[in-house]
Amino acid sequence: MKTARVLVVLVIGLLGYAGFWYWQSLAEVEPTHQQSDVVQAINQCDLIASKAAAELPEVLPFQKLEKAARQSRVLDRCMQDRGYAQNPAWVTEANQQAQRIAHEQGVSEAEAYETLRRQAMLKAQPNVVGYWRKSA
Repeated sequence: MKTARVLVVLVIGLLGYAGFWYWQSLAEVEPTHQQSDVVQAINQCDLIASKAAAELPEVLPFQKLEKAARQSRVLDRCMQDRGYAQNPAWVTEANQQAQRIAHEQGVSEAEAYETLRRQAMLKAQPNVVGYWRKSA
C-alpha cells in the first residue's frame, strides 16, 4: 500500500516535470545574434545554388569546375533577384589582391581573381569592403 502511494507520487511528479519541460520548449527563444539582410540573402541564395548544382557529377577535374561555376552563377542571379549587385570598390581591391596572389602562387590573374570572387560572394563582414551592395 505504501509503495503504491510512492509510485503514484513519482508518476505524478514525472508527468508534472514532463509537462513543464514541454511548455518551456514551446516558448520561442529570441536569437541573440540577428543577421543582417545581406547575410540572410547570401545564406538563402547559397542554399539555392547548392541545390542547383547538387546533381552534377564531380568525377573529372573539369566537372568540378563546371559545378563551381554553376553554383556561383546561380548565387549571382539569386542575389540580383533580391536587389544586390557586385560592389565596384570590392572589384578594385580584388584586382590588386589578384595580381599579388597570382605572382606569389604562380597562377593567372584571372584564376586568382575568380577564387577571390567565389570566396567573397559567400561572406559579409562588418568593416570590410563586401562583394555585395544594394542596387540603386
